[in-house]
Amino acid sequence: MTKPVRVVLFGDFTCPFSYVTEMALGTLAGELPVEVEHRALELYPVPHPLPFDAADERVRAAAPLAAELGLTLRAPAVLPRTRKAHEAALFAREKGVEPAMREAIYRAYFGDGLDIGRIDVLVQLAVGVGLDATESRVVLDVDRYTEAVLADAELARRAGIASTPTMVVGTGADARVVTGALPLAELREILSEP
Repeated sequence: MTKPVRVVLFGDFTCPFSYVTEMALGTLAGELPVEVEHRALELYPVPHPLPFDAADERVRAAAPLAAELGLTLRAPAVLPRTRKAHEAALFAREKGVEPAMREAIYRAYFGDGLDIGRIDVLVQLAVGVGLDATESRVVLDVDRYTEAVLADAELARRAGIASTPTMVVGTGADARVVTGALPLAELREILSEP
């Protein structure tokens, strides 16, 4: 039996390249032995100001990769803070539904243009993947996973990772850092290399 390739993916829910990379990894996990660990890397954490530019350019650049995967990718009108979205994903991990929650957050943002920085929106998404509304709201209200999100950011800083998506493929001395989104065939090749 082939040992799975470990991939640590640093991403943010407002990054269209993180979205297509996560969905591509999910697609390839069905055909290759891949084990993906998601790490939060907020692009605009407090107190950094949110940029005034729209995501149009980034969305246009990611569109060919999204089309390859059959993903809807629209430029949202709002650019939210994403700490709560990352916290919601960690709660979903604890409950065994992280992949569904992560996909729901991305689709809500890039498909429906919802403000994924809002707790009420995240609670709706949590309910949609089978989580309890009251428990989800309480977990987000009391910042249960804030320290874990901040720890991921500190790990990224210590590793010199400053952009999303960034993947660390493999472990130990053989680990490779891959920055940016790749076409499915290139990603498949990287994950298939010994």
